[in-house]
Amino acid sequence: MGSVMAALAAALAPSHAPDGAPSALAVVWGLGSGRRARALLREGATVILYAIDVAPERGDVVEAVVSACERLRDARREGRLTIVHGSAAALARAFRALPAQGVQMHVDLAALASVPEPARPLARLVERLHLEQTDLHRFAARMRDNLRENLDALCEAAPMTVWHDAARGRPAFVLAAGPSARAAMSWLGRAREHGPLLAVDTALPLCREHGLDVDCLVSVDPHPRSALHLSRGCDGVAALAMQPFCAPAVVQAFPRRVCALPQGDLLCDAVARALQLPQVHAGGTVLLYALQLAAMLGCDPIVLVGADLAHVGGLSHAAGTATSTPTLHSGTVAPTSSGGVVPTTAALQRFRGEIEDHVTHHPHATWWVDGGGAIIEGTRRTTGDAMA
Repeated sequence: MGSVMAALAAALAPSHAPDGAPSALAVVWGLGSGRRARALLREGATVILYAIDVAPERGDVVEAVVSACERLRDARREGRLTIVHGSAAALARAFRALPAQGVQMHVDLAALASVPEPARPLARLVERLHLEQTDLHRFAARMRDNLRENLDALCEAAPMTVWHDAARGRPAFVLAAGPSARAAMSWLGRAREHGPLLAVDTALPLCREHGLDVDCLVSVDPHPRSALHLSRGCDGVAALAMQPFCAPAVVQAFPRRVCALPQGDLLCDAVARALQLPQVHAGGTVLLYALQLAAMLGCDPIVLVGADLAHVGGLSHAAGTATSTPTLHSGTVAPTSSGGVVPTTAALQRFRGEIEDHVTHHPHATWWVDGGGAIIEGTRRTTGDAMA
């Protein structure tokens, strides 16, 4: 590790671009083919590359990529390229040594998709932070406007903690909107006699089609298109679990609301303190918020329904939802319980990792109703027939 830190110290020393101006310091997560690093070097940047996608024992892969490219070879010799390679812990330590300001962050998403197992939690964190930062730049104005429109609703909403242990010892049925959700409509109505039904907002049209009442609808999406989920009305929904940047059309459709704020956002941290609202880890997927709510209720077990996290039958969502569309195979696949694979996407893979992390770190038993989707590690597999 000492040699890595020495190399980082050299990389962090002041350097200059060919025109004499100080060169920018760019950090790249993922080696891949070196394409992202080459582009930044062409722009005159000094690059620190974290080869998170290369197993610690495969230093030969790093050398092969560098030796195959003259630009990478020259940049490393000139001190403009530093490649950090090793365990996930070593990469994290090296990253923490960087200055807090003046560093441009870049992520090779294709490289992160092939990260070896021990480094996948770190890769998911890097990818999530990268995408959140990207979304912040793309949608900051919309999120600000949503927050302004939602202020009254936010102040009037009950903190999610008012439901603490409200359903202790009873099962919770958490309904996602994956392609297999439609098959569960035949038994979910009876299941509600035993415990609450928590549904993601995408599944609302399907619930309305089948006359299925929902104890709590969960919404986090800031985009106006979320109003599509109200296309069949919103009768039969007892409450909405919202976050502050939700689409106002969705928030205003439900008079009874509970709320928790994302953790780690400076504005939300301040609002949470001022309004004494609880905070939760945000993983980019509404399904995680629903699981956090089920845990707050004290439910055990928590039964995941329609959580395919894959394009089962070539569909993105269950038929009958507002966003169900046929999808083309991107080449990314996930393992199924039958030993085969099912088409998925990098985003769904990331969401699956967030769900697995939640399941692993919470004591409640989690059952997964297998609808042909991706295996969710840490859950107990069951089937729709068994639940019926």
